[in-house]
Amino acid sequence: MNDSANKFLLSMLLAIKESDTPLSSEEKENLYIAGQQLSLDPTAWEEDIQPSLMEIINNNPSLNTVFQNINSKLEKIDEMPQDLILNTEDVKTVTPTEENQPLERPIPDVDMSDLESNEITNAAIQIISSPEPSETVQKISKFDKLMNLIGQD
Repeated sequence: MNDSANKFLLSMLLAIKESDTPLSSEEKENLYIAGQQLSLDPTAWEEDIQPSLMEIINNNPSLNTVFQNINSKLEKIDEMPQDLILNTEDVKTVTPTEENQPLERPIPDVDMSDLESNEITNAAIQIISSPEPSETVQKISKFDKLMNLIGQD
């Protein structure tokens, strides 16, 4: 995936975190489906996955407003500081596991060989595939740091 796709995913995750309106069960289900698609076929990004995610965003006015604002700020950043790049380890610490609570649906396994090149994508897959993406994204401290960075414009 390219830098533009990564910025889109980060914008979407930050918008979910910052939006005042909670995600509906239908939005959560559609995010889960998009996460599964992204996990199974990342090459379908432009023709299937991004349009599906855009539809979710566009159909939620609060989420759309926050997304557009964050996305325009992220697009201005040439290179993301390495310490702010989200990875699957950040997500694993906040996603529910079977030991501490039963899941309604499994979080997809991310191929560890993809981590270096697709850290943001893999983390996004885990977050949007979690039972409560809004709650999961709230727990990731790197998002607060990233919001501080883009808020400095």
